Amino acid sequence: MAELSAIRTFFTQAEIGLNTNQIRESVLPPMVPILIKIKIMTTAMAGWTAAAAPVPMPAQAIATIVNSEVAAPVAVSLYDENDHQTGTIAIWRDGAVDDATKAVVKKLFRCRKTFRQKMMAQKTLAMLADVSDHYPGKVIEYVSAYRSGGAESSTSPHRAGTALDFRIRGVQLRDIRDYVWKTYNDVGVGWYPQEQFVHIDTRPQIHNTAWTFVNGNNRYHPYWAETAKRQATGVAVAPHEHRAGS
Repeated sequence: MAELSAIRTFFTQAEIGLNTNQIRESVLPPMVPILIKIKIMTTAMAGWTAAAAPVPMPAQAIATIVNSEVAAPVAVSLYDENDHQTGTIAIWRDGAVDDATKAVVKKLFRCRKTFRQKMMAQKTLAMLADVSDHYPGKVIEYVSAYRSGGAESSTSPHRAGTALDFRIRGVQLRDIRDYVWKTYNDVGVGWYPQEQFVHIDTRPQIHNTAWTFVNGNNRYHPYWAETAKRQATGVAVAPHEHRAGS
């Protein structure tokens, strides 16, 4: 863990950051994609470590360097369905972002009715980074994030800044839905097949909640949620007659 901590400190000190329109950075030349920058610095770190080692590096140390991208931020490509703008932001795998990226995140995910801004919850950003990493090369097309309009419920995860509605072009909604549901706990996952998006949110004080939104109604405890959880644990799933919203 000490090695991973050092790697993260290394990247942080290098001030890697992305916003919607440009790459902020002070170490490497501008306009180099973030993942390339990470690879450059990772390679450089490996070289420095190898040069400093008086004997061949142990396998564990080599594995740590080879896997250092796990400790690096994820470049998350986004498309705003409302403003029709694209951008890329860097999110650490635990959902942390630097101060400059925080300002960008708040603006990107602002309420579309009131234009108020609120920082997205760190765990939600962690899920977003993980989903982006799980579907490499894909753009996350988000529909709705923070909502502060008068019609929004006081208990809404969107009002709390913990929710995101999105889709990924070229990926089945069912795949995204099931991946998040079986991977995380203390979450809400909603499937909106008619509107063509998936809702995710973090809810640490509430049990996992899954639903399908069909014809204006939430249908809770859908069969797909049970199926995904059982498949994740290797438990056999009984045949099920498909019904809309199940």
